[in-house]
Amino acid sequence: MNFKKILCLAIAYLALTSSAFATKLPDNVLNTIKKEVPDIGVRFDGMITFPDKTVYLPVLPSQVNKSGKGEVAATYPANKKISDKPEVIVFDTNLALLKVIKNKQGKPSFTDTKNIPLGVKTGLLPQDMLVPPGMVIPDDMKIIMGDLVIPTVSSYVNTMFTPEPAKEKEKNLVKIEPVEELKGKTFLITTLDSNLVNVVPTNSTIPDYTLRLDSLPRFIEPVENDNYILVASRGKTYIDVADIKHEVLAKKIDLSFHPSEIIIDNNKAFVAVSDDSSIFVVDLKSMTVIEKIKLKGYPKHIVMDANKNYIAYADKTSGDIFTLDIAGKFYDNTFTVNCPNVSKIYAKDNLIYALCRTENKLKVIDTKINEIIYEQELGAKPVDMIEHNGKLYIVSGNNELCVFNLEDYQVETTKKLETNGFTNKIIPVPDSSYAVITNASDKKYFVYDLDKNEVVQTVPTAINIYNIKLINKVMK
Repeated sequence: MNFKKILCLAIAYLALTSSAFATKLPDNVLNTIKKEVPDIGVRFDGMITFPDKTVYLPVLPSQVNKSGKGEVAATYPANKKISDKPEVIVFDTNLALLKVIKNKQGKPSFTDTKNIPLGVKTGLLPQDMLVPPGMVIPDDMKIIMGDLVIPTVSSYVNTMFTPEPAKEKEKNLVKIEPVEELKGKTFLITTLDSNLVNVVPTNSTIPDYTLRLDSLPRFIEPVENDNYILVASRGKTYIDVADIKHEVLAKKIDLSFHPSEIIIDNNKAFVAVSDDSSIFVVDLKSMTVIEKIKLKGYPKHIVMDANKNYIAYADKTSGDIFTLDIAGKFYDNTFTVNCPNVSKIYAKDNLIYALCRTENKLKVIDTKINEIIYEQELGAKPVDMIEHNGKLYIVSGNNELCVFNLEDYQVETTKKLETNGFTNKIIPVPDSSYAVITNASDKKYFVYDLDKNEVVQTVPTAINIYNIKLINKVMK
């Protein structure tokens, strides 16, 4: 083995075994940067983005100066402030930032290597980093790559965000005026028969463009202030992490099993793997699996209770409903009742509300005594529900909306939606009294006022909606 290979492996080992630099940049360095540029974005793999989209890649030192305070020691050009965006920034801890620039061929690269100190050239890029696709690394700096592989411009990493724009003529015909609470937002829509994620602005009735996945999606979930989208595809044992800001597939989180569902709690994602009878816990700051929890049964329709003390789910084979305590020291996994053909669960305190699709009922389960304490008849094929101001808003496949009061267990009203096909989803519009109701086979959605119990807008769509998510920004 030649000297260069030995040195590269040694540096990789030192960097990866140092907890301070594994996936998180030192706080003192970040504080120094934020004093001059407060609104930087720091991706989970260490990549730094300035508000004007200037990108820096961190180079971890082969030898950390532990006495360093995280202050700037040198720059190129010399004597520049961080806010001047120099091409090289070296801190007194020996960590460095290299600015991503375009070379003469228009490809991403670094400044001329003669401007980069030797100590930086012997460092290492974080080994969980996604290097910009098509990046050109000078020969005398390739040691900083370690085991990283540069994705090609044509790879799935980069082409996922290659737009397929709507025809200009169509665009002129489909602009709408959304309700105030939906302005400046975007729908992510998937269908049953396509591997595309349709990106539909709330002021349009057709997709502006689509994101191409490598197979049919199981779930899509915006996270971290809508900066990333977590995507699971059928037949795949990993979760794709799509970076919206940089329009690139930033990471794959390997689970070794097929992820089926996901719920989010602050900086954690709980990913159900039904076939493995488990839940994987993902840290959303580092986008890494931090824990695996074995379960009873095969989890489906997982939901976190409103107070975030436990997870409830149904066993897809038996219909048994279980709870998983996530607030205590141990993950107590408890059977409650049997409730076949559950389509949706809502939980709060000691009560679980389960929609039984074949029985056309809402069943209320008391987890203190593990019994069904109330049943409510519903319209045919109840499939989804949300809670708002102490009421459940339940939609059924026969295009009915039922409002169920959680205080007195009375049905306040039942509305018939003016649509054909099969109503399948209801999602809340955050920080408002509105919800969006979709149909699996009738190309439209309703904007519904939950307080007034009325449809305020009917919007036609170019596609059938199987799953829908709302993000609080416009994707360009």
